[in-house]
Parts: sequence; C-alpha cells; structure tokens
Amino acid sequence: MPVKEALPNPSDELPFFYGCEPSPDALVEHFSHFVVAVTDLDRSEAWYRDVVGLDLLGRDLTAEPKPHSVLEMNTGQLVILVEHESIDEVRRSSHGVHHGFALTQNQYRRAVERLTASGIEVVAEREEFIARGQYSIDVYDPDGHHYQIETMDEVQAHELILPGAGVIACGSPDLYEVGEVKLFREANFFLVRLSEGFLALSRWCTHMNGLLIYQKEHWRFWCGMHTATYDRRGDPTCSTTRFPDLPALRLHPISFSPEGHILVNTDEVIERTAFEPGQAAQPPAAVSAAE
Repeated sequence: MPVKEALPNPSDELPFFYGCEPSPDALVEHFSHFVVAVTDLDRSEAWYRDVVGLDLLGRDLTAEPKPHSVLEMNTGQLVILVEHESIDEVRRSSHGVHHGFALTQNQYRRAVERLTASGIEVVAEREEFIARGQYSIDVYDPDGHHYQIETMDEVQAHELILPGAGVIACGSPDLYEVGEVKLFREANFFLVRLSEGFLALSRWCTHMNGLLIYQKEHWRFWCGMHTATYDRRGDPTCSTTRFPDLPALRLHPISFSPEGHILVNTDEVIERTAFEPGQAAQPPAAVSAAE
C-alpha cells in the first residue's frame, strides 16, 4: 500500500530515546549495536550512510573476522554491516522479523522526504492497522532487510473527533433490551441500554483514537490498534500497567423527542474518567414510573 500523503504536524519536540529524558547528555540504556548481514559491503554502506543517514565510522574496526563496516546512529548506538557471500532471502511484506526505529515528528518528516528524493520505495504496509496520529512506513535495504520507521503525533492521537452527523434519531426505547448494544456506523457511536438507562458511547478509543468494535461474546468493546478493552459502561477493563490512567469512553448527549424517541447529539462530546449512574439517560416513561 503506498504511503498516505499526510504527514505528522511539524513539532519543536526534542530528539528522544525511550526511557530517557530528552537532553544531550541523557544515558541511553539500550542495545550497544546490532549486526546486519549484507552481500555487497560497498552498496550497503552507501545505503545506510546516504539514505538512512548514519555516520560512517570506518571499516574493519571490530574483532569480526569478515569484512565489515561500522556506522553510528545519533544515539551513539552502532550498526555493523558484515559481508557474506550469500544470505537467506527475506520474505517481502513479512512482519515476522523487522527492525523498528521511533523518530520525532520532524525526524520522520525529514526521513520520508529523504527516502522519496533518493528514489526509495516508501510504503505503509500496515496502514489500516495503525491508530489516528500514528505514522509508520516500511523500507527495505539492498538485501531485503525490513525496517519500520514510525512516529506519533500526540495531538492527533488524542484530539476529539466529531462525526459531523448532527442529531441522530435512534427510535423508541422499547426497541432495545437491557444489555443491548447497537452500532451507528455512520456516526461512529454505540447506543447501549443499561439497567440505569441509555449511553451513547463514542467509538473512538481513549487510548489513541483507534476505532472500537463490540465483541458480543465477551460483552466488551475492543480496539484492534493496541488491544485496549472497555465494558458496556465504557469503563476500561484492560491492563492498568500497560494503559495507566486510561479514561472511560467519551459520551454523546442523549435527549428524547416529544414522542419519547432517543436523540443522540453527535456534535457534542462529553469526556469523563469513569462511569457514574447519573450519566445514563432515562426514557421519559422510566422517569415517570420512578416518580
């Protein structure tokens, strides 16, 4: 799949290394180097230097007996290219084995520009599986080694998304049994009937704006982007270690027509931390009965 035209927003974010503060003297507690088998040292050295942008330190600088080239990343970590007569061919478009690089938004933009200017085929092989605000491209070196280059636009990943569908009429409350969940796909929300009343849950995951699906057999909402899960009240049920402080799903306000039909206003979004019974909208008949 060709890479999508959109790029992350320009950013003044400092270069960062996961687990480290973004400062020039930050300690990088990650791997020291990784070794890549190549069949033509001159060709691969030029590719990693000129296309990827690594700094060439020199040839045959380590105890490796085969001809090799040592290049350095801006983190101080090394890529060592070792020449072999032949290597096992990497299966194209296979995601089982690949190397991933996390860049800042500006680094990512420059990488796409540099790769495109070099005539390198830049594709997004898993674009349909990444959440809004995530950007990822796949490139292959001259020997077919697979690299994934990615970044995150935090603003896009967490911005409120309005479907622009206005007020949606969802019919009479009598059409819905307690526990029932109905997807209104054109407006990206779920209408849920609880014992406490109705909720109109936004379909956008609060982790990173992936689109949720309802898994009826598990009574839960599930995000295919990073596997966050929520119950029918919209409260997260996934690991708090992996998803710390994950808020509940957003709501759209619910009102009722003079005839008592359910109306969902998709032009408004209510953010919340967790479910509270007062958030559920009671149909007029239920309110009268309660009175």
